[in-house]
Amino acid sequence: MTDTENAFATAQYEPNPAAARDFVKKAAATAKERATTFHAGADKATTAVEQTVVTAVGEVAKLTRQAQQAAYEDAQAFFSGVDQLASAKCVGEAVQIYVDYMRNRSGVAMARARTARDRFSKLVASGGNTGQEMIANGGWLNEAA
Repeated sequence: MTDTENAFATAQYEPNPAAARDFVKKAAATAKERATTFHAGADKATTAVEQTVVTAVGEVAKLTRQAQQAAYEDAQAFFSGVDQLASAKCVGEAVQIYVDYMRNRSGVAMARARTARDRFSKLVASGGNTGQEMIANGGWLNEAA
């Protein structure tokens, strides 16, 4: 064996506590950095999810209030229609009142459907934007190392 081979073989089997300590310290420091990065990313993700849920709950509350208001308006319109029907002088007038009532209520129903569609579209778009922002910003698993 040459001197170089001898030195290399001896170096492989001799313990080097300083190098081992350095290796462990570097590995621990890297793991600590990654844990900190992961924690920060998880916190960002939790915040984004929380904001999305709060927005969704707010929208559901709005929709519920609107549905209650719509039911009340429908009941009021129905009773008004019944009152008008009761005051009709002939069958032709009653039919005309009924047709006008149905035309008016179908117009209201179409307007409500459009409003609901628009609200739902905005809700889906805002939820999608939050997800896109998270992905664009590196996601919650973004690692610095």
